[in-house]
Amino acid sequence: MTVFQIEVRAIAVQHDVQAHQLAREILFLPQLPSFNTIAANQTPLTSPSIRTAQLYRLTGNLDTSQINRLITNLLVDPVVQEASLSGEPANHHVIDVFFLPGVTDTLAESVLAGARMLGIPGLEHVETGRRYMLDSHLSEEDVRTIAGALLYNPVIQQYVLHAAGENKNVGALHIVPSRNTQFIAPKLTSEETQNDGSATNWIPALSIPITSMTDQELLDVSKKGLLALNLDEMHAIQHHYREQGREPTDVELETLAQTWSEHCSHKTFKATIRYRELDSDGSVLEEEIRCIGRLGGTDCLH
Repeated sequence: MTVFQIEVRAIAVQHDVQAHQLAREILFLPQLPSFNTIAANQTPLTSPSIRTAQLYRLTGNLDTSQINRLITNLLVDPVVQEASLSGEPANHHVIDVFFLPGVTDTLAESVLAGARMLGIPGLEHVETGRRYMLDSHLSEEDVRTIAGALLYNPVIQQYVLHAAGENKNVGALHIVPSRNTQFIAPKLTSEETQNDGSATNWIPALSIPITSMTDQELLDVSKKGLLALNLDEMHAIQHHYREQGREPTDVELETLAQTWSEHCSHKTFKATIRYRELDSDGSVLEEEIRCIGRLGGTDCLH
């Protein structure tokens, strides 16, 4: 049994939205002597002095290839994020915030479910947390003040502080998410790429040959691609692209999956419709209709 701690952070400072927000909130905290000293020396506590990251603590019988698949397929958006096997930067105060035992960790549950869909049964336990890296010029007392006021809720969370200069686990292994990982379906077609070892070659959008797939193959596409589309929905997509005379790309399938996502009741809705019109004699006809609708059909109760 091995424990891996994965740190996912924004590639560039401008994408670290939480760091920018935290920097603004710190400005409104009273009685931070070391912060006032920084301001007086015209060394403002801005984004380069504050970084944030998402932490994933993975426990199980996992090898390096499985960790890379989890990172690439579940944990990282390669456009704006990067991942590393976590170490604490020595030039920052580091605060790691995790849930208390017994508190539901819904993000961890999603990672476990995603690992099963990827065919990685060796992942047995997941914890998720947040990492805050604060300017080393701040005093440890002020860092604890910031943590207590802004970074954690003591009812459901706990934190660990690694003061600047005392961190031992420096030089973490850096991981670049690779588009070379198999994405969705069997029989994928893509251009061959050459990797010179010095840079990652980005693969163009993949063509997913769904127009000729069987029902089982369509369900495999949905499962392996984490699309969460049922067979009727996959049939609708298949029919559309047959009419188009072409295959969809992976980006198009992902866009449809997100658009048809049920997280905001996009496919299941409840509404009351009040219908009103004038009869031929001028009298008002009015009816109340309660509708329960689903993608592909609507049932209405008059």
